[in-house]
Amino acid sequence: MKVLVFDVSSDYAHFRKPYTTTSSLTYSVPPRTAVIGLLGNILGIQSGGFGRSTQSGYFEKRKLGTGIRIIYPIRKTTFNLKYLHTKNGGSILVPVECVVSPKYRIYVTGNDKLLSDLKSKLENHETFFTPYLGISEFIASINYIGEFEGEEVKSEVFLDSVAYMFDEGEVRFENGLNLFRETHAITMNDDRMVQQYSEVVYEKNCKKIPLLKNAEQSMLIKVKELNEVIMLV
Repeated sequence: MKVLVFDVSSDYAHFRKPYTTTSSLTYSVPPRTAVIGLLGNILGIQSGGFGRSTQSGYFEKRKLGTGIRIIYPIRKTTFNLKYLHTKNGGSILVPVECVVSPKYRIYVTGNDKLLSDLKSKLENHETFFTPYLGISEFIASINYIGEFEGEEVKSEVFLDSVAYMFDEGEVRFENGLNLFRETHAITMNDDRMVQQYSEVVYEKNCKKIPLLKNAEQSMLIKVKELNEVIMLV
């Protein structure tokens, strides 16, 4: 299995938790839907307009699989952003929580055409649209790592990536680990209605996660050249 690997970073990131109202809280890890949006920006696949998400269908048809590794420890801060064009015609200050100096490693699998198109863009340091991490103010830098062979593994492993639990996954809690959980949207339809969720486990200081059992919806891959074991969904 071919796996494309690249790092993405910025000064800040904000992946808004949808249930927040007066203040905007952020996920620590970009949801898979945000990764799909990032890939769409690189390749020039448009979302279909306000309230639409046709990117999801485009990538699912091309057998997209993605995984995420946290490269820098997770730190957060909150500051006020000014939002214009509110109902009264003025502006308001909204507290927005952000990840500070985020850096993530993205792993991508898919059919040959998808990987070829994406590899061409990454190798040439090109993107069709400006990539960003969550909101347009946080422009992202992309560093292409390479294309590697991935080998599926089945046994208990130590994950370098985050773990997607769904309803079956299981991790082992050990001293010295700072494990956290978030509930992420995994897939959406064209009308931005979430079709599947998963709990995501991450270690905030970038340590390996002891995985006891993975869910049927996920795949464990070892990238030998990087000596990394990752989970793809």
